[in-house]
This record gives sequence, structure tokens and C-alpha cells, in this order.
Amino acid sequence: MVSTTFTRDGDAASPAPAKAQEKVLGNRWIVNPTFDSLFVFGGALWAIFALQIFWFHWDTIDPALPGAAGTTAWVLLFMSTFGSYLFADSHTIATYMRIYATPENRERFKLYAYYLPWCSVLLFGLCLLYPKAAGFCVYLHLMWVFQHYVGQTFGISLIYCYKRGYFFKPWERETYRWFMHSFSAFVISRILCFRELSPDDLYGVKLPFYALPYQLFSFCKIALIVMTLAFVTVVVRKYILEKKLIPLPTLCLICTILGIGLSTGAANSIVWVYGPPFFHGSQYLAVSLGFYLKEKGMDEGRMSEVGRNLMKEFRGSAALKYWAIVIMAGIFVYVGIPSILQNYGFGFVYVATIIQACINFHHFVTDGAIWRLRDQKCREILLA
Repeated sequence: MVSTTFTRDGDAASPAPAKAQEKVLGNRWIVNPTFDSLFVFGGALWAIFALQIFWFHWDTIDPALPGAAGTTAWVLLFMSTFGSYLFADSHTIATYMRIYATPENRERFKLYAYYLPWCSVLLFGLCLLYPKAAGFCVYLHLMWVFQHYVGQTFGISLIYCYKRGYFFKPWERETYRWFMHSFSAFVISRILCFRELSPDDLYGVKLPFYALPYQLFSFCKIALIVMTLAFVTVVVRKYILEKKLIPLPTLCLICTILGIGLSTGAANSIVWVYGPPFFHGSQYLAVSLGFYLKEKGMDEGRMSEVGRNLMKEFRGSAALKYWAIVIMAGIFVYVGIPSILQNYGFGFVYVATIIQACINFHHFVTDGAIWRLRDQKCREILLA
């Protein structure tokens, strides 16, 4: 969720009036400090990463090992599988919970609810029939998904800033946004320019490689250096002139996405096993489920109360129903459909990989439209 279009508009990121700032400062977390530290900042991701490195270094985990090592391997395998069902697969479905939740949303997001999904369905059919189309779509997804991660990180980090009264001036916010853009471009250009950083095969899908000139990577690298210096200057300047430190949650989010993007080799493989469920998916669900519950609370006149007690609300009947829908729908899409198509000669993992790319294209585009702080109602609910 929360793509880089999330707060692109100047009026959305301008300092709020005094009364609005007081309301924002009333709740400093997405859920609460413990939940956010584990499932929004990336704490669970790095804890699991450290556990695997401690026991297995950079080797493949092996459940056949004796004693504690074997037990740890089983725990890690369970967490990766359970996390995928609980957070990674279900977080995509949460987008549909947003656009289909109410008649107002269905009408407002008519393009995304009724028309664009057919593009994903047609693209999926094309990929099944033509392997080269599948390769191109999965290759494009390989790069676009990282930009999506960065955009979501940017948007959620701004929520923490606003909740703590750390308001960016328009030019400061643009500097931050282009710093994040430049990091996306740096990581994507590595895939486009270097064969060793571009997979030849992803879960049975043969990927193309276009071997763009290495000068593109050099340009993106220089842009990243320049924008990093510019953003650091903004942070230091705000501290000197306004006596405000960048919020710790925002800093943690930035460090986590930098760690994911800069990782290579075995470290990269590990973070892309646990990152989708325990960083990206979990933070999306924290925000989207919170939005869903607060939106229902708005209709009942108790939005602020819900916002202050989200952890309690997460265990309520409305939240459990939400969890049941997104988890079961996610299992159907990513497990059920590939299982059905196995009967027609298609490989399970092959189909699941194509589905992920095709449905995520709609997920990426839709998220850019539905999560915008410039929209008054969206802003009020997200910051409640």
C-alpha cells in the first residue's frame, strides 16, 4: 500500500493547523509500540534473519540436522510458510477489502473495482499460453515490486512523522520522496544492467535480460548519492533550526528498506523469504485493517476510541472476520488456483509465480489511488 503517490501533493504534506496537530499527536503508533516494532518497522524480519544466520550462517537450512539446529530449521520453515499465508498472500487481498468494502468505495473506485481486474485476468491467460509473455511479466514484477516496497515504506514513514508532529515543508518532503525514488532506481538499474544480479529463471519461469548500458547504473548511483546527501541535509537542518529529530520509527523503516535493497547473495535470498510476510505484508495489514476498523468506528461515532485501542480491536469479531476473509481468499488465489491448473499440465509453482505478478500489477496501481493523505477522509482515518 501507500505508494509514492501517497502524499505527492503539496497540500497533503503541509504543516497541519494547530488543532489538527493536537489530534495527530494523540496517537503516535499504527497499533502499539510492541506490534509496530515487530510487524511495521521490520523487527520480526531482522530477528528471524539473525536467527537463521546464527544457526546456519549462509548455508541452506536443513531440518535433518540433529538437536537444536534441526528444531530451529523446522521453526524457520514453519514461519516462512505460516507467514506467507498469514501476511504475504493475504495482504494483496486487503486491497480488495478496501475497494469493495462499502457501496461508496465501490462507486468511487469503480475503475479499479470493476474494470482493471479484467486486465489482470487477461494477462494471466496470456502468460499461461505464451511463456515469453510470462517471462516478461515476472521480470517486470521483479523490479516493480521493489519500487512498491519503497513507496509503501515512504508513505508509512510519513504517517509516523505526522503522528509525532514532524512536519515536512513541501520542498523537504520532495527531497525525501526523491531520495526514496533514487534508491528504487539504483536497485532496479542493477537488475537491468548486470547479468549476475538478474535471475535467469524464477521458480520455473524463464526470464529475459536486456543488458542495458552500465552507464544507466552509474547515473542512478550518482543520483542516489546526491539525494542521500540532500535528505541528510534536510534532517540535520530541521534539527538545528526546529530542534526536531526525525522519528525513530521513520528511521527504522528507512534502514530496513535500505538493508533489503542493498543486500546481495545469500543475505538477499534470506530477506526475500521473510521480508514479504514479516515486513511488507504485515505492515500493510496493520494499516489496512486499522483503516477498516476505524472506518467502521467512524460510522458508529467511535473512530477515536478505536484508534486508541487498535490492539484490542484486532481481537474483536469484526477483525477476526476480516482476517478470515483475507487469509482464505489468499489461500484460494495462491494455492487453490495453481492446484486446479495442475490437473491441466501446469506446474504449481510456475502458476503461482505468474499469478503473483499479474494480480500484483493491479494491486500496485490500485494502492496508488486508494491511499492518499490529500483525501480528507483517508487522512482523518489513517491518522486517527
